[in-house]
Amino acid sequence: MRADKLGSAARRALSDAGEGVGLTPFKVLIQVKGEPDEDQRRQLADAGARVGMVAGDVLTATVAPGDLGGLTEVDCVAYVELSEPLHPETGSQPQK
Repeated sequence: MRADKLGSAARRALSDAGEGVGLTPFKVLIQVKGEPDEDQRRQLADAGARVGMVAGDVLTATVAPGDLGGLTEVDCVAYVELSEPLHPETGSQPQK
């Protein structure tokens, strides 16, 4: 695992997953070197990532907690971070 390729939230989630917490798949943002081509997408899939949307050199993906560390070993991956909401969900609508 290349910890230098993980954002702080991804490192924290990986640590929690190692303790058996949060066994649901992670939604992540992956920055790759250049715009992803078919070979890079195959490498990501082989590492366990299910790629979603692509915008330039950043893509969304879903990855099992056990595959998060291995994703950093893929050569085309520059950075991985959890996809987190900007504001926590509170279960209620904001007051107007």
